[in-house]
Amino acid sequence: MILGIFSDPVVSTILVIAAWAVFWHHWHGVGITLGYHRLLTHKALVVPKWLEYYICSGAYFALMGAPIVWVGVHRQHHQKSDTPLDPHSPRDGIRHALYRWMFYTNRVQSNEELQKQAHDLMQDPLYRKLGCDHGSYHAMLNLGLCVAFRVVLFFVFGWQCVVGNLIATFTIFWSTQFVNAFCHLPALGYRTYKTTEDSRNVWWVGLLAVGEGWHNNHHAIPRSARHGLEWWEFDFTWCCIWVLEKLGLATKVHLPSKELLEKKRETVVGKAKGKVTAAVTHAAEAAQKAAEAASQAAHEAAEAAYLAAVAAGKSAREAADSASNAAREAAEIAGTAAREAALAAGKTANEAAEAASQAARDALETAEIAIAQIVPSKETVAI
Repeated sequence: MILGIFSDPVVSTILVIAAWAVFWHHWHGVGITLGYHRLLTHKALVVPKWLEYYICSGAYFALMGAPIVWVGVHRQHHQKSDTPLDPHSPRDGIRHALYRWMFYTNRVQSNEELQKQAHDLMQDPLYRKLGCDHGSYHAMLNLGLCVAFRVVLFFVFGWQCVVGNLIATFTIFWSTQFVNAFCHLPALGYRTYKTTEDSRNVWWVGLLAVGEGWHNNHHAIPRSARHGLEWWEFDFTWCCIWVLEKLGLATKVHLPSKELLEKKRETVVGKAKGKVTAAVTHAAEAAQKAAEAASQAAHEAAEAAYLAAVAAGKSAREAADSASNAAREAAEIAGTAAREAALAAGKTANEAAEAASQAARDALETAEIAIAQIVPSKETVAI
């Protein structure tokens, strides 16, 4: 009965399209991540020229544009990441990072700077012909060749293949833009290494973009051929590189040493510990100053209340009660000030509350001592 479902023409057609979509998603994806990114941009490995062209064709036919333009923009992204000169930082808005940046990249990178960034690729005649500036020529050429590519697919493999390819082109194109946008949002993912920008590791982008979502890892060690550095960080592109290396087609595969990874992790931990220690020290100092101020304020409040009560004709005991109340109010105010000072210094809420409570207790104790010193020295005043 279940197997009979596959004999249904509609179901079988959907399954064929889905199979093509999965294949093309990974083919185009590897073209972008292995070809344009790890191979051309970061020189993380070396492959024969014919294989380089084949791999990179997957990116070109996914509407990624000319290799020189893609590489030049991406290299500037690394150098100016999350600054005003970053071509696609989400600090300028999510829509900017997703697609708007494509329409005015020349505002942050001139053609001369682009060619300087991709000077090595400028030596390749084929890459130069595909486009080497921010003009519209390379984009129109890319679009025209992409249409021609799908016409060929239609006549060779049929319409199901073309539909599957169009679905895959949509998914992989936007998966790449997700890296630009979502993998630089502080609210998403996690960071394993300390870097100078907002890069994050986002697992679902890692799956969609065939390994590119482990973006904090990549920004920490840009030349690494492997982005998923932990066992749970699945990196399909790295799997492909591993196979190519085993087949002898990929050489000079760059991987970070364990010592380098540990050093970067230790640097992060060390800096974090230093910041925590400094925050706790500042908080303690702030709480201590607040407690001292509270003690002085309580003492002054107690004496002022006593003198005011005496001037109003009350007994010393009533004056003492007034002074005690005034001291308590001063202690509460001082306690609030101590809590705010501790929080501002970076302590946790519990530590801040404890510091504030201690400050209030110290202030009240000082006030009571002050009252004990003041009351016996005054004569009782008759009402």
